[in-house]
Amino acid sequence: AQSTCNCLFNGSILPPSEWKENFLKIQKLVLIGGPDDGVITPWQSSQFGFYDDNETVIEIQHQDLYLKDVFGLKTLAARRDLIFCSFPGVQHVWWHSNETVFHTCIEKWLV
Repeated sequence: AQSTCNCLFNGSILPPSEWKENFLKIQKLVLIGGPDDGVITPWQSSQFGFYDDNETVIEIQHQDLYLKDVFGLKTLAARRDLIFCSFPGVQHVWWHSNETVFHTCIEKWLV
């Protein structure tokens, strides 16, 4: 059985209109992930990538959720406020404390 939350994100249920309005209040959305995470599967789901029915990873830019701008990701990208930072060599438990990830993916967006 699939959770309601997963249905919302895989496009089978549309989220409330307020979600998009609220989501677009984000100034910058930095999505960080990498192939060596070891916990998140597929690791691309840390950047809204999902498996299709054949277990092929479909990047967010090729999903209806993005293409139809269901909750604002495409709008964020158009404003250049959607940032993808893919970083190999970092295991799941080290994302929060990896200084290279911080300096490469996060620091420049802090105001």
